[in-house]
Amino acid sequence: MINFWNAVLGFILFIIGIVVIVFTIIKTEKDYKDPYGNTMGLCVGAILLIMVGLGLFLREVFKL
Repeated sequence: MINFWNAVLGFILFIIGIVVIVFTIIKTEKDYKDPYGNTMGLCVGAILLIMVGLGLFLREVFKL
């Protein structure tokens, strides 16, 4: 049986990850002043959000 809320949470996490990556890329293109390496941390966090979101979403979709 499919768990609807896991699928919705996975989709939302996937969308948030994409938005964070796009925001980070736009911000670094404007002015690249990152002495502490926060951009890399944001990108890694966004990639992890995308991976977890896809994992949850696809696991529930494949149950259909």
